[in-house]
Amino acid sequence: MDTAQLITFLSPTAPRRLRVIENILVGKRTVSTLYWGMRYHQLSWLGYEKRLTRNVMDQTALELKNKGLVTVEETNAQLTELGAIEQQRLLNKHYQPKYLNLRLIVDVEALWQRLLLATQVVSEQAYQNKHYYPLQVSWQVKQFVKRWFHQFYSDDLRKAFQDFWQTFLSQLPNDQALLMSRLLVGHQRPGETLVQVAHDFELTESEVRVMITDLICQLAKVIAHTETASLRSLLAGLSRSLISTSAQQTLNSFMAGKSLEVISHQRQLKLSTVREHLLEAAIMLPPEQFDFQRILPAQLVTQMLARLAKTPLDQWQFTQVADLSVEFWQFRLLEILRSKQTDDKY
Repeated sequence: MDTAQLITFLSPTAPRRLRVIENILVGKRTVSTLYWGMRYHQLSWLGYEKRLTRNVMDQTALELKNKGLVTVEETNAQLTELGAIEQQRLLNKHYQPKYLNLRLIVDVEALWQRLLLATQVVSEQAYQNKHYYPLQVSWQVKQFVKRWFHQFYSDDLRKAFQDFWQTFLSQLPNDQALLMSRLLVGHQRPGETLVQVAHDFELTESEVRVMITDLICQLAKVIAHTETASLRSLLAGLSRSLISTSAQQTLNSFMAGKSLEVISHQRQLKLSTVREHLLEAAIMLPPEQFDFQRILPAQLVTQMLARLAKTPLDQWQFTQVADLSVEFWQFRLLEILRSKQTDDKY
């Protein structure tokens, strides 16, 4: 986390909670974090920086404040007029990711390790070299690539990988293609680190990491649609669910028509936990995959919206509708539904 990264997560029109941004980056999946992550349009960053500490987060915010770029009240930060100008300058100057959402459904870190090692193995095979130091990756990745290589050994892996990399890199802007290619490992080619590449391209390590992560997400998308079995198989077992396993089980029962009380009893969960599972699903999944109407009858929605019509979404208060036959979690669900229906770029 550095100031250039944090400033892009903030808004000039409304305060944002530093704890929410921190929790998104470290990967906490509480309903509150997911809800505000959705409102900030930052869910694609979920778990991006798991080692981020509160001290680093607060020091970075303080540095922005001392430069006059943000105002901070308690733990809420908002861009100043000068900060908004700096944010726009950075957005225009720095690489802006477009594919980070794939991180939520694919383990792109593991895919990258597999692809790097597989590329090295295929390169050394092409030169008939059996004596080399394999890339240092996790034991699981080594075992996977070992099995993968035995499975596809008889295929023309050299041509498949050469065609794949040439096609993919040729479709990128020159600087992105060169940057990514310098990370690859092959015969008599050790590959470079992010630090080395960042130095040579006169970028910060944070900038390079964002760019590479987004490019790996693009790779995942391309590999998922390739007809080359040896490449497509590198994605095996790397799918992720948008919601937790337990939340998925709750959602399945709910979508099958079971009441929340029945689900609570059958799964031996507190009713509040069942509701949290459904809120998580409503936030993370496309709206067509969740039955909002079962929880929010049309008449109740009409009543609540009549009370809230003149209030911006992020200023809604439960007290405005508390006298109706509604519980807070239903109120939150309406906020989620309205947020998905209206892209107001909070």
